Amino acid sequence: MLKKQILITKKTIIEDYAKQLCSFIHKDNLNELTQYQYSNSSLLAMVKDWNIFVEFCQNQQVMPFPASPNTIRLFLEKESQTRKFSTLRRYTVTITVLHKLIGYPDPIAHHEVRLLLMSLRLEKKGDNAQADAFSLEHLEQLDELLSNSEDIKDIRDLAIYYLMFECILKRAELRELNIGQLSLESESVVLVHLRDNHYQLSPQASQAIQRWCNLIDTLTSSYVFRAIDRHQNIGAEKLNDSSIYRILRNAGERLGIAHLKFSGQSTRIGATQELYKQGMKIKEIQSFGRWQSPVMPSQYVGKHHQAEIAIQQFKSFKPWK
Repeated sequence: MLKKQILITKKTIIEDYAKQLCSFIHKDNLNELTQYQYSNSSLLAMVKDWNIFVEFCQNQQVMPFPASPNTIRLFLEKESQTRKFSTLRRYTVTITVLHKLIGYPDPIAHHEVRLLLMSLRLEKKGDNAQADAFSLEHLEQLDELLSNSEDIKDIRDLAIYYLMFECILKRAELRELNIGQLSLESESVVLVHLRDNHYQLSPQASQAIQRWCNLIDTLTSSYVFRAIDRHQNIGAEKLNDSSIYRILRNAGERLGIAHLKFSGQSTRIGATQELYKQGMKIKEIQSFGRWQSPVMPSQYVGKHHQAEIAIQQFKSFKPWK
């Protein structure tokens, strides 16, 4: 997660940053500290994680920075009562990054913390359940429900469901999608351009996108998907991650299936499984979905052993101190 080692040698600057990290931090402060290396979503996640740790330290009346291994251990033990291992692991990555940024030793590397993490990994094995898959069948049912609706939110949301499924979009890719990435060839042919990939949408998806694009003002904003207020006015601001999450979660409610809990990964999972059923190989799906490794597509189609093998290629093992 530490993208590039930042060497800060001036004592006064180091002291200033260390003082900032002893209390709650804001995204702008962290952005400056990391020399603008991270995306907005990464910064928000790191700020949230660090502030949770700071709150714990304040309650325990101990210094959050530099953190002692014992403080880290107590923090992880407390959080493990309610958090999944993936969340605990993310906390440790944030703590490591913020210490290394200004040249402090990594408290996570201490043998007591490492032993606790190994124990928690075993104890919580399997707690990180995969999100419900948003399948082709779900998409077709939503098309029947929404394709003839005149409600602006229905028109927008159906376009989102189609685009996220057929292009295996991440939430961030949908959020940042702009008009220039769409080629509206005809009412039934729309092309989507993502990095070096080009996707021709199905006629149904193309029609859904066309209906939505006919409603938005491309002069006030270049973002494709935007917020809609309670008066049915389409704004100029792009959708945020929370809004996209709610739109996907609402798909289960629209289908009348209470137990389905769709998340931001659901369309990627369902689309991956559909491509695999159609005979596409993992490497081909990896390229189609713009993954850097075959880990996630392997995981999504149930090839857990293959996913584990792929994970090992990206792991680095730290020496014990």
